[in-house]
Amino acid sequence: MTIQRIFLGTNRPALHLATDYLFGRFAQPGQADFRQVTLVLPGGRAGRRLLERLIDESKRQNARFTPPKILTVGQLPEQLYQSKKPFADDLVQQLVWSETLQSFDPSALQQVIAELPSTASNDSYAWEHWLALGKLMQGLHRELASNALDFSDVVQQLDAWSQQNLAAGDVAAGATDPTIREKERWALFSQLQQAYLARLDRLDLWDRQTARRIAIDRNECHAAQPILLVGTVDLEGTLRQMLDQVSHQVTALIYAPSRWGNRFDSHGCLEPATWQAAKLDLPDHQLIRADGPIDQAESVAQQIASYQGRLRADQITVGLPDEQIVPQLTRQLDACKLPNRFGPGLTLAHSRVLRMLSDLSEWLATSSYEAFASLVRHPDIEMWLLEMGVRPGWIDVLDAYYRDHLPAKIDGTWLKSEEKTQSLRTVYQRLAQLTASLAPLRLKPDGPTPDNASSTSQPSERQSLDHHLAPIAQLLQDLYGQRTFQLDQEAERMSWQACREVQQVLETLAAIPPSLMPQITAAEGLQLIGRLLDNVQVPARSEKVPIELVGWLELPLDDAPALVVTSFNQPFVPTSIQADQFLPGTMRTALGLEDNRRRYARDAYAVSTLLAPWRNTSWIVARRNMQGDPLAPSRLLFATSPEKVALRAMQFFGPAKPATARTPMAGDLITSSPRATSPNQATFEVPQPHPLTEPLTSMSVTSFAQYMACPYRFYLEYVLGLRHVHDRATELDGAAFGTLAHYVLEQFGTSEQRDACAVDKITKTLNQILDRRVRQLFGSHPRPAVKLQVEQLRLRLKIFSTWQANRRSEGWQIEHTELAFREQPAKLIVDGEPMQLTGRIDRIDFNEATGKRQILDYKTGDAGDEPQKTHRRRDTWIDLQLPLYRHLVRALEISGPVELAYIRLPKRIDLSVLAKANWSEAELESADEMAYQIVRQVREQKFWPPVKPAPRYSEDLAAICMDGVFGKK
Repeated sequence: MTIQRIFLGTNRPALHLATDYLFGRFAQPGQADFRQVTLVLPGGRAGRRLLERLIDESKRQNARFTPPKILTVGQLPEQLYQSKKPFADDLVQQLVWSETLQSFDPSALQQVIAELPSTASNDSYAWEHWLALGKLMQGLHRELASNALDFSDVVQQLDAWSQQNLAAGDVAAGATDPTIREKERWALFSQLQQAYLARLDRLDLWDRQTARRIAIDRNECHAAQPILLVGTVDLEGTLRQMLDQVSHQVTALIYAPSRWGNRFDSHGCLEPATWQAAKLDLPDHQLIRADGPIDQAESVAQQIASYQGRLRADQITVGLPDEQIVPQLTRQLDACKLPNRFGPGLTLAHSRVLRMLSDLSEWLATSSYEAFASLVRHPDIEMWLLEMGVRPGWIDVLDAYYRDHLPAKIDGTWLKSEEKTQSLRTVYQRLAQLTASLAPLRLKPDGPTPDNASSTSQPSERQSLDHHLAPIAQLLQDLYGQRTFQLDQEAERMSWQACREVQQVLETLAAIPPSLMPQITAAEGLQLIGRLLDNVQVPARSEKVPIELVGWLELPLDDAPALVVTSFNQPFVPTSIQADQFLPGTMRTALGLEDNRRRYARDAYAVSTLLAPWRNTSWIVARRNMQGDPLAPSRLLFATSPEKVALRAMQFFGPAKPATARTPMAGDLITSSPRATSPNQATFEVPQPHPLTEPLTSMSVTSFAQYMACPYRFYLEYVLGLRHVHDRATELDGAAFGTLAHYVLEQFGTSEQRDACAVDKITKTLNQILDRRVRQLFGSHPRPAVKLQVEQLRLRLKIFSTWQANRRSEGWQIEHTELAFREQPAKLIVDGEPMQLTGRIDRIDFNEATGKRQILDYKTGDAGDEPQKTHRRRDTWIDLQLPLYRHLVRALEISGPVELAYIRLPKRIDLSVLAKANWSEAELESADEMAYQIVRQVREQKFWPPVKPAPRYSEDLAAICMDGVFGKK
């Protein structure tokens, strides 16, 4: 007996027609009793929606409702036979595959897997790599088993091809049969598969896919009540064979007109061959061209606006072949005050709990600064530290510590005094106590890790997985056990759900058979939990009836009358299988596996249902993806008449037409008319300066250049004292490199060798000072990039040594070094009122023979520019630092003429070290006049507006100044 096929037509929504069929066949007057019926649908959303329809119809008919059993396609097989052993879950299957691979003959295995992971117990990556190989084998096994095949069937198919090639003479005499290598591979895989099943059998567990095949072979499938397949047009081979054994109970409800009968097989599934030739006449007026994701989102809003409020939110669906555009789409709909919901919701990988476990795992594994900084900045860890009595402010200390020392690791050793790092030490100790049972060797709560401790995982840290489960559960209890979650807040609800899911995973891991428990570190255990939960989705909530954002495969059974399909492009519609290394396209087709023909048929069928007369469907074809790469339109657009194919090819592949400007959408598009957001309404304002309660009485010599570049940025930096603080650096930036060089040269200027004329003595002194300072700042194990920069500085200092020795022989001696003028402040008299000048002069040299003095400024910039270039642009001053040094030295009672110069230590070795500023007295007087004018403007508090465009190298204040922000004023 064959399965009964019922064609529902497409004149109304599929689930409405299915509801009518169910009531017509099973309901009685006053009774809508469906308890003896099993309904099978492609996905959970369609099942929930069908249940809602059945309830609504029962109310309409005033009938007492008893629900049917509603299953997804994946849940149906285990309802058709009796399992005799417990099933191995996914992780257990992967572990068994992993053990099977590790116990197999390595020399044989290496013939098909070129690079095998290590088997060393202290290799921190080996376990993960073996598990990844186990997952790969599990995937191959599952895909073949879902079509009632095993690895030996692939060998048989290859044998058949080999015989055909020989019979057809396709293999030349003496040539090697091209299938031999693949037959050897799959024959080995078949041996592995048998070993895998034998291992499961010894554990008294069943492989779910194999159990289904055994049920088929033994004719054990049965069904005691009717089974209705609703819209299940693409079933795997195993399920088809199971349904054949209960075909007398099975009815396939096909959402298609009866005239399409030849497009479906006896199971109500798609016939790929006939769908290849099916015509899909998408109306041109329903096609919308858009550029990238943002433009697509705006197009969706425009389309909804075109409904002019005639439809409720729940009567509109947005289809998502490419779910990567969800963030742009939800932002646009939110801006339009449209309630919306992406049904699957976010994955738990976005939850704070899993991010915390990931950060903790990384720190336990590496002790890296980056992992520590990420962990302690996590909101849940910050909250816990506050509860543990750690006073706020330690993050600023951490930033300063990183800026000064660039530590590669945080492992309990500190490069500053206990007084300066007390808050960091307290944070570290609290975390050490929290994680002591997870990593007792790495993070000792009673003291720091010795300098010679290994930074890699120790063999003694590797223990049976079940040893780590209780400490992980206790850690979660410590962090979240006393917390009250606000479930009406999405982030809180995600955290609450994540805690529940982690607890369930811990219970699952505890149930792994003892012989399969891997020997891993606590960090690897946390990573395993994260991998098991990363893709678990938490369905989104919505207080209002929302516009549903729905995946492509769910659209045929969706019943909203208005539909906007986004990303109608290759490679999203139709999807395709690309370059499978084990099961290429020809093999998949020969074995009856899902191939590109089946995928094309599935998507062509979906398009045909979306063209039903009751639907108002719009199709958005994008030009670019999320990464900005070009996209081709879906080839289903060209499944039409030759005339339309030519026109559409010209439309989509010809020169792009100039984009028509769209008015940005905002406002409620459902209950009111949309409103445009004009440039005068949607603006971002840069905060203006506040009047100063007291005038500035002091300016640094370096601040004048900032004022000339932008008065507003001068106000932010020198009046408000704003500084950009971050810990993203992985090497010394220009300022830090220069500070290190200045320190070394300052110390040299006060050392016993300051007057030396021997190059080797000067070089030795500079190297000793440099090495001592590097140990003070960066410890005994600086970052590799810092080591390289230190050596670069050492080379520059060697060049300086030669110059310094020659200079001393010419009669020059160091008179002053690193003058800060704290006790002898300098003043700039402007309009009779003093403005105190602050600054630091790197060095003043005096030549006894000539009576000359030089004010010298060390420059370590790579370019090695002349003073003229850094201070003047054409005939205009852009920096006054060197000219203002003349006023600073008056505090030293140096009144005679002085020369101004740079001591350059650039990366170019061909430049002379000394670069004089050969400005005339008239030019220096003009610099003074510029300084006087700046002082007057500062006193008048002229700090507005910001300079446009922004000055070069002003990124630190760009966010406040809103550089590049659309609509700012």
